[in-house]
Amino acid sequence: MSQGKALLMGVFLTGGLVGLVPLFMHDRASVIAQRGVSAGITQDVAEAATKGSVGSAIGTFASKPLDRNTLTGDEKLKIFEAENAVYNAYEEILTQRFVVSFFEKYKSEKGLPDVAAAQKKYFSEKVVVAEEEVTKFLAENKDNPGLQRMPEAERPKQIRMYLENRARSGVIKEIVDAAKGKGEIVVAMSRPVEPRLDITDGGNAFMGPKDAKVTIVEFADFQCPFCARMLPTLHEVMKKYDGKVRWVYRDFPLREIHPMSVPAAISANCAGAQGKYFEMHGKLYENSAKLSESLFTQLAADLKLDAAKFSACQKDPKVAEEVNRDADDGQKFGVNGTPAYFINGRKLGGAVDVREMSRIIDDELSKKM
Repeated sequence: MSQGKALLMGVFLTGGLVGLVPLFMHDRASVIAQRGVSAGITQDVAEAATKGSVGSAIGTFASKPLDRNTLTGDEKLKIFEAENAVYNAYEEILTQRFVVSFFEKYKSEKGLPDVAAAQKKYFSEKVVVAEEEVTKFLAENKDNPGLQRMPEAERPKQIRMYLENRARSGVIKEIVDAAKGKGEIVVAMSRPVEPRLDITDGGNAFMGPKDAKVTIVEFADFQCPFCARMLPTLHEVMKKYDGKVRWVYRDFPLREIHPMSVPAAISANCAGAQGKYFEMHGKLYENSAKLSESLFTQLAADLKLDAAKFSACQKDPKVAEEVNRDADDGQKFGVNGTPAYFINGRKLGGAVDVREMSRIIDDELSKKM
C-alpha cells in the first residue's frame, strides 16, 4: 500500500485514538456479533448483486419453490443485509479510489512531490482545532473511563489528535459528498431497498403528530453513549421535517454491559406517567455516563414530579414488563445493538446521519397514502 493510501485509510477507518475507544466505540460489538452479514453473503446473491438485480426466486426446499415475496420479515431482512453489505463494499471501494485520485490531482496542481505531501498541505489549510475546543471537550468528557486511564498531562495532546482526526474525516466527507452530487462516484449496482417490517409504537411515548405520514421507531439504551451522540441527529431530523414525522422511542436495554439501563428506562416511563417523558429522556442522556438511583430521584425533583407517585411507579412490576416487551419486540425484528431505527418499518443501522435518514423519509413522503 502506498504512503498516500495508508494515510487515507487512517482517516477512513479511525478518526480517533485507541486510548479513547471506551468513549467512542459503538456498543453493538460489545454485546453480540453482527448477524453474519459479511460471512452470510452466498455466492449466488453476490453474483446477482454484481449484475445490479436479484430475481424473486430463492430456490427450492423439499422440492418446493421459495420466492422472495413469500419470505418472513426476518428472512427478508437477512437478504437485505447481505445485499446491502455488497452495495456498501462497492461504494467504499469507489469512494477510497476517488479520494486517492483527488489528492493525486491536487498534488499535480500544486507541484508537490507525493500524495502524502498533498494531503498534509490540504489538511493544514482545512483543519484548525482551537485550544478552546480541546478545553471544552476535556471538560465535557472528564468522567470518561478512557480519559481517566490516561496520564492527565497527556490528555490535551490526545484529545487534540482525536479532534484533528475527526476534522479530517469531516473534510473527506465534504469531498465525497460533493463528488456524489456531481455524479463522480456512481455505484453500478442498484441500492437495495429496505424491507418493510410491521413495527408498531408499542404504546410508547413519541414526538411529532400522531398521524404523521412517516414514523421513526428508535430502539435505544439510556446508558449507551452512541445513542446519546445520535440525539442531535434525531432532533435535526425532527426540525427538518416538522409536522411530517413522528419519532417513537422504544427501550432496548443492553443489560449485560449496562446494568443501569433498565432502571433508567423505568424512570423515563414513570416520568411519562406524569407527562414528562421526553424531559426525563433528555436528562438521562445528558447524564448517561453516571446513571444511578439517586440521580433518578434528583431528576424527578428537578422536573417537579410527584415524588411519592414516581417512587411507587418505579417499583411497579408492570412498568418493568413494558420495558421487557420493547426489548422482546426489538429482538424479533433483528435488533442486536443500539441504537437501531425503523422508518415506516424500513430498518437502518445505528451509524446513520441526517442525509441517510432523509433519503428514506423523502422516499416515504413521496408515496401516496
